[in-house]
Amino acid sequence: MRKMKSNRFSLSRCLAALVLAGVCAAAAASGEPQPFDAAAVLAQQKQIRGDVDAGRGDYAKLDPAQRQELRTRQDRLEASLQGRSYDQLSAAEREQAQQDLQWIRQAGGAAAPSTATAAAAEPEEKVRCERVRAIGSNRTERVCTTASQRREAQKNRVEPELHQAGTR
Repeated sequence: MRKMKSNRFSLSRCLAALVLAGVCAAAAASGEPQPFDAAAVLAQQKQIRGDVDAGRGDYAKLDPAQRQELRTRQDRLEASLQGRSYDQLSAAEREQAQQDLQWIRQAGGAAAPSTATAAAAEPEEKVRCERVRAIGSNRTERVCTTASQRREAQKNRVEPELHQAGTR
Protein backbone atom coordinates (compact mmCIF):
# COMPACT_ATOMS: atom_id res chain seq x y z
CA MET A 1 0.00 0.00 0.00
CA ARG A 2 2.77 2.39 0.85
CA LYS A 3 4.41 1.70 -2.50
CA MET A 4 1.24 2.72 -4.38
CA LYS A 5 1.18 6.10 -2.67
CA SER A 6 4.77 6.79 -3.69
CA ASN A 7 3.91 5.85 -7.31
CA ARG A 8 0.97 8.22 -7.25
CA PHE A 9 3.19 10.91 -5.79
CA SER A 10 5.84 10.44 -8.49
CA LEU A 11 3.17 10.38 -11.19
CA SER A 12 1.78 13.69 -10.01
CA ARG A 13 5.31 15.12 -9.89
CA CYS A 14 5.94 13.93 -13.43
CA LEU A 15 2.68 15.45 -14.61
CA ALA A 16 3.50 18.75 -12.90
CA ALA A 17 6.93 18.77 -14.53
CA LEU A 18 5.39 18.18 -17.96
CA VAL A 19 2.88 20.99 -17.47
CA LEU A 20 5.66 23.33 -16.32
CA ALA A 21 7.80 22.39 -19.33
CA GLY A 22 4.86 23.08 -21.66
CA VAL A 23 4.23 26.48 -20.10
CA CYS A 24 7.92 27.38 -20.38
CA ALA A 25 8.02 26.30 -24.03
CA ALA A 26 4.91 28.36 -24.82
CA ALA A 27 6.38 31.39 -23.07
CA ALA A 28 9.63 31.07 -25.01
CA ALA A 29 7.76 30.72 -28.32
CA SER A 30 5.62 33.80 -27.74
CA GLY A 31 8.51 36.00 -26.64
CA GLU A 32 10.63 38.38 -28.70
CA PRO A 33 10.64 37.56 -32.43
CA GLN A 34 13.76 35.83 -33.67
CA PRO A 35 16.39 38.08 -35.25
CA PHE A 36 16.95 37.73 -39.00
CA ASP A 37 19.74 38.44 -41.45
CA ALA A 38 18.83 41.73 -43.13
CA ALA A 39 20.90 41.00 -46.27
CA ALA A 40 19.20 37.60 -46.70
CA VAL A 41 15.75 39.18 -46.25
CA LEU A 42 16.53 41.82 -48.87
CA ALA A 43 17.75 39.15 -51.32
CA GLN A 44 14.62 37.08 -50.69
CA GLN A 45 12.38 40.10 -51.25
CA LYS A 46 14.19 40.85 -54.52
CA GLN A 47 13.48 37.27 -55.66
CA ILE A 48 9.82 37.55 -54.63
CA ARG A 49 9.49 40.90 -56.45
CA GLY A 50 10.87 39.28 -59.60
CA ASP A 51 8.36 36.42 -59.29
CA VAL A 52 5.47 38.84 -58.78
CA ASP A 53 6.49 41.00 -61.74
CA ALA A 54 6.92 37.94 -63.99
CA GLY A 55 3.68 36.34 -62.75
CA ARG A 56 5.27 33.09 -61.59
CA GLY A 57 5.77 31.18 -58.36
CA ASP A 58 3.70 31.29 -55.19
CA TYR A 59 2.79 34.96 -55.71
CA ALA A 60 1.50 34.61 -59.30
CA LYS A 61 -2.18 34.33 -58.30
CA LEU A 62 -2.35 37.52 -56.25
CA ASP A 63 -5.02 39.97 -57.28
CA PRO A 64 -3.89 43.53 -58.18
CA ALA A 65 -4.73 44.97 -54.75
CA GLN A 66 -2.69 42.28 -52.99
CA ARG A 67 0.21 42.83 -55.41
CA GLN A 68 0.19 46.54 -54.60
CA GLU A 69 0.09 45.84 -50.85
CA LEU A 70 2.98 43.38 -51.26
CA ARG A 71 5.05 45.96 -53.15
CA THR A 72 4.27 48.62 -50.52
CA ARG A 73 5.41 46.32 -47.71
CA GLN A 74 8.53 45.31 -49.64
CA ASP A 75 9.41 48.96 -50.26
CA ARG A 76 8.98 49.72 -46.55
CA LEU A 77 11.16 46.73 -45.64
CA GLU A 78 13.86 47.75 -48.09
CA ALA A 79 13.89 51.32 -46.81
CA SER A 80 14.27 50.23 -43.18
CA LEU A 81 16.81 47.44 -43.79
CA GLN A 82 19.00 48.99 -46.47
CA GLY A 83 22.57 49.14 -45.15
CA ARG A 84 21.54 48.11 -41.62
CA SER A 85 21.55 44.93 -39.56
CA TYR A 86 18.79 43.60 -37.32
CA ASP A 87 20.63 44.90 -34.24
CA GLN A 88 20.65 48.45 -35.63
CA LEU A 89 16.85 48.58 -35.92
CA SER A 90 14.74 50.16 -33.21
CA ALA A 91 12.14 48.02 -31.42
CA ALA A 92 9.34 49.63 -33.48
CA GLU A 93 11.23 49.00 -36.74
CA ARG A 94 11.86 45.38 -35.76
CA GLU A 95 8.18 44.86 -35.01
CA GLN A 96 7.12 46.49 -38.29
CA ALA A 97 9.64 44.38 -40.24
CA GLN A 98 8.38 41.18 -38.58
CA GLN A 99 4.77 42.10 -39.40
CA ASP A 100 5.64 42.88 -43.02
CA LEU A 101 7.59 39.63 -43.42
CA GLN A 102 4.74 37.61 -41.94
CA TRP A 103 2.19 39.28 -44.23
CA ILE A 104 4.38 38.58 -47.27
CA ARG A 105 4.80 34.91 -46.25
CA GLN A 106 1.06 34.53 -45.76
CA ALA A 107 0.32 36.22 -49.09
CA GLY A 108 2.55 33.66 -50.79
CA GLY A 109 0.80 30.79 -49.03
CA ALA A 110 -2.65 32.26 -49.64
CA ALA A 111 -1.84 32.71 -53.32
CA ALA A 112 -2.21 28.99 -53.91
CA PRO A 113 -5.61 28.28 -55.41
CA SER A 114 -8.28 26.95 -53.08
CA THR A 115 -10.60 24.10 -54.05
CA ALA A 116 -13.25 26.59 -55.19
CA THR A 117 -10.72 28.51 -57.26
CA ALA A 118 -9.12 25.34 -58.65
CA ALA A 119 -12.36 24.36 -60.36
CA ALA A 120 -12.38 27.67 -62.22
CA ALA A 121 -8.67 27.46 -63.10
CA GLU A 122 -7.50 26.88 -66.64
CA PRO A 123 -7.06 23.19 -67.59
CA GLU A 124 -3.30 23.75 -67.79
CA GLU A 125 -3.24 24.88 -64.15
CA LYS A 126 -5.39 22.09 -62.69
CA VAL A 127 -3.48 19.71 -60.47
CA ARG A 128 -4.17 16.00 -60.61
CA CYS A 129 -2.85 13.67 -57.94
CA GLU A 130 -2.29 9.96 -58.29
CA ARG A 131 -0.76 7.21 -56.21
CA VAL A 132 2.44 5.86 -57.75
CA ARG A 133 4.32 2.76 -56.69
CA ALA A 134 8.05 2.68 -57.37
CA ILE A 135 9.43 -0.38 -59.15
CA GLY A 136 10.52 -2.97 -56.60
CA SER A 137 8.57 -1.41 -53.75
CA ASN A 138 5.14 -1.96 -52.25
CA ARG A 139 5.07 1.55 -50.85
CA THR A 140 2.91 4.07 -52.72
CA GLU A 141 3.58 7.76 -52.94
CA ARG A 142 1.14 10.53 -53.81
CA VAL A 143 2.37 12.56 -56.78
CA CYS A 144 0.54 15.72 -57.84
CA THR A 145 1.24 17.33 -61.23
CA THR A 146 -0.32 19.79 -63.65
CA ALA A 147 -1.25 18.88 -67.20
CA SER A 148 1.82 20.66 -68.60
CA GLN A 149 4.11 18.79 -66.18
CA ARG A 150 2.57 15.45 -67.22
CA ARG A 151 3.00 16.34 -70.90
CA GLU A 152 6.65 17.27 -70.33
CA ALA A 153 7.30 14.01 -68.47
CA GLN A 154 5.63 12.05 -71.28
CA LYS A 155 7.80 13.82 -73.84
CA ASN A 156 11.01 13.04 -71.89
CA ARG A 157 10.10 9.42 -71.16
CA VAL A 158 12.33 6.80 -72.79
CA GLU A 159 10.62 3.56 -73.73
CA PRO A 160 12.73 0.40 -73.28
CA GLU A 161 13.52 -1.51 -76.43
CA LEU A 162 12.15 -5.04 -76.42
CA HIS A 163 14.09 -7.56 -78.45
CA GLN A 164 12.41 -10.51 -80.15
CA ALA A 165 13.78 -13.95 -79.34
CA GLY A 166 16.46 -14.91 -81.85
CA THR A 167 17.14 -11.36 -83.09
CA ARG A 168 19.78 -8.98 -81.89
